[in-house]
Amino acid sequence: MNLFAYGTLMWTEVLDAVVGCRLHGEPAVVEGFRRLRLAGEHYPAVLPAPGGRVEGILYRGLSESDFRALDAFEGEEYDRIEIQLGEIAAWLYVLAPAWRHRAVDLPWNPADLTPGQLAEFCSVYKGWGALER
Repeated sequence: MNLFAYGTLMWTEVLDAVVGCRLHGEPAVVEGFRRLRLAGEHYPAVLPAPGGRVEGILYRGLSESDFRALDAFEGEEYDRIEIQLGEIAAWLYVLAPAWRHRAVDLPWNPADLTPGQLAEFCSVYKGWGALER
């Protein structure tokens, strides 16, 4: 199973903490979505958007156990959907309809996440996935 990551899971320290092992990814792009800021958060969400394009990382070969941990990490705010990246099927976490009011109509760029914000994020969320394993 494959994962397309577009937010904090692009950082190996976050993904490692969630799935419990180091995975190597490759740059990828998903079409038909837009990455947006969330009010009051350092992490983004994606929503369907005709003509949209999101750059991220494709991780291959994740297990069902890895996705149970990822589902717990993403929580009820996100729905996991299957997408196609050319010939490759992958899972993508999109903002669930009940939470879309939190999306701010401003793009989120990975370069905007400062080291301090990433450290703050990790201090709050690090290890969630390990608890579910």
